[in-house]
Amino acid sequence: MKAPDYPSNEASRLAALRTTQLLDTPPEERFDRITRLAARLFEVPICLVSLVDSDRQWFKSCYGLDAKETGRDISFCGHAILDRNVFIVENALEDERFADNPLVTGPPDIRFYAGAPLADLEGYRLGTLCLIDNSPRSFSEKDQQELRDFADIVEREFRYQELNSYYTERTRALNILNDIALDTSGTTGERIERALAIACQYLNIDTAIVSKIEGEAYTILWHHERQAPSLQNGLTLPLAQTYCAILMNQPDVLAIDHMAASLYRDLPCYELFGLESYLAGPIWVNGEAVGTLNFSSSSPRLPGFTETEKTFVSLLARWVADLIQQQDQAATLDKLVSNAPGMLYQYRLWPDGHSSFPYTSEGIQNIFSLAADDVLEDATPAFDRIHPDDLPRVAESIKQSAEALEPWETQYRILSPEGHWRWIEGKANPEKLPEGSILWHGYIVDIDERRKNEEMKNQFVSTVSHELRTPLTSIAGSLGLIIGGATGQLSEKTQQMLQIAHRNTDQLRTLIDDLLDIEKLISGNMMMALEQSSIAEVVSTAVEHIQSYANQKHIQLRQLEKSPGLKAHIDPQRLQQAVTNLLSNAVKFSPAHEDVTIEIRKVGDQAVVEVSDKGTGVPESFRDRIFEKFAQADGSSARAKEGTGLGLAITKQLMQAMGGDVGYESEEGAGATFWLSVPIQGPAEKK
Repeated sequence: MKAPDYPSNEASRLAALRTTQLLDTPPEERFDRITRLAARLFEVPICLVSLVDSDRQWFKSCYGLDAKETGRDISFCGHAILDRNVFIVENALEDERFADNPLVTGPPDIRFYAGAPLADLEGYRLGTLCLIDNSPRSFSEKDQQELRDFADIVEREFRYQELNSYYTERTRALNILNDIALDTSGTTGERIERALAIACQYLNIDTAIVSKIEGEAYTILWHHERQAPSLQNGLTLPLAQTYCAILMNQPDVLAIDHMAASLYRDLPCYELFGLESYLAGPIWVNGEAVGTLNFSSSSPRLPGFTETEKTFVSLLARWVADLIQQQDQAATLDKLVSNAPGMLYQYRLWPDGHSSFPYTSEGIQNIFSLAADDVLEDATPAFDRIHPDDLPRVAESIKQSAEALEPWETQYRILSPEGHWRWIEGKANPEKLPEGSILWHGYIVDIDERRKNEEMKNQFVSTVSHELRTPLTSIAGSLGLIIGGATGQLSEKTQQMLQIAHRNTDQLRTLIDDLLDIEKLISGNMMMALEQSSIAEVVSTAVEHIQSYANQKHIQLRQLEKSPGLKAHIDPQRLQQAVTNLLSNAVKFSPAHEDVTIEIRKVGDQAVVEVSDKGTGVPESFRDRIFEKFAQADGSSARAKEGTGLGLAITKQLMQAMGGDVGYESEEGAGATFWLSVPIQGPAEKK
């Protein structure tokens, strides 16, 4: 008898198996139904859904067998999970690996065995769907395919289990982030350190750090340790000696599940600190990576950090960045206010006519010769310093601004400490508060010198106005003729841009994201994380992301894989973005209750993704501009669709950055097929 070998990824496989939370759970009809039907179809007495644990095989469903588990060392399924193909033993008595196996020589007297491996979303083979007979028999290719079909149904149930766990965990993570965001008590540092403690507990990890990176210096701003404290805020280390030196070369979150088994195991930081798992994200403030949010532990992370955990850290890093930015802005504002000319203020007017200045900067001393406390409860001392001739006008302007909730702006004179009148100017924007009072936010500056200069300027203008009148009239007339169309109509592109700006005001966030992407792509600053990836998996993810939009439009998405197993050296996230752009357009322009098909095929040395719709097609007049920035078709039906005109331009830039291309085929009025292509490299073709 030959005991089965262990897969090379056994530790991760076992961790993935435990993650499913299926081991040692009660029977479920969704699995029993499958084993019952399979046993009947193949006319075998026993059919099992077997999960291969560390030292046993445990049966989630067992049709025709009373035992719930057997030892892994005598299992057939332990052999079956070593390969992705169906494992077949037609006559165990004639197979030296199993001839003296107690499951063969004794009950259940196995003679025939066929097992189809069951894998999770990450590809870990967790067990098998297996058929057992006490008589030898052959098993044709057709039989193998039918068994694989049943196994695929079992795997689908695994997926449902994984998705349920995924969404449960995602909800938990978002709830934690929400609780962190709602905790507003204390200083910035206190809030961040409380958040780090909560995050360490959620991630089940030892240490959390928020760092500041300046040049080659790494400084701990705030931290939390679940074990005995070994760090302190303010500690500065050379950046090259820290794991964050790796992160600063990454565009987003960096996850290292097992440092000793990673590409980074030879770096000085590992030798110095010995941390085995590391999850971190950069902290971006005003477009610059100013530090990191990092979590680490001395133990490996198996089966690895989940996508939910990575997203959690990414979002938490943004929250930390917002707090740091607010702190920096507050400090900057304090400096600006203290050095700003004039005074910054808030002025509040209650329904009963009472008014006050809830906030004034130190500049009030220079403007009104008052202290902030002098007008904190009652604004009368400030009004007492206004010139009597100007006071009615100032009061009326405040009244009109309050009634219309329009900006307040006026110039008036106040009495200076030296006893003469000086001109000042005030500007403010009002808002109505729930209890009916009006609060203005604004500033007041001394314009006495400017008024004198304006008077001098007015005198000068009066002197030369006669000579300037004729040329100015000519210029004004010419401009009027141009605007009126005397020199021709404005260009079509100008009109389109104005229409785009007006129509897409409510899509400003999307337009900004697209503009950032296209700028990065054109300038070559878009980070590409190229890796050997499955084209079908990327397309499936894109389909999932666009599914809800398709449902709203009553469009059916159909994915067809004409050339299975295609892989290419791509950035999966960016290819997904490109496919999503094409799917979004196809759904947008498709009539309700029609299909959008997505085909994956190999054409020569290219992997091609085609997205076909049954919409109105691409107008002939638009085809030479279809991949330009802000380009959109001019037809009334097309212009009624929402969009920024950047999607296809971004798609083209993305594909070119990955060495691929994009194009389309269309007959106006009969739909369109847009395609993406990327070269298939040698290693990809062999896999």
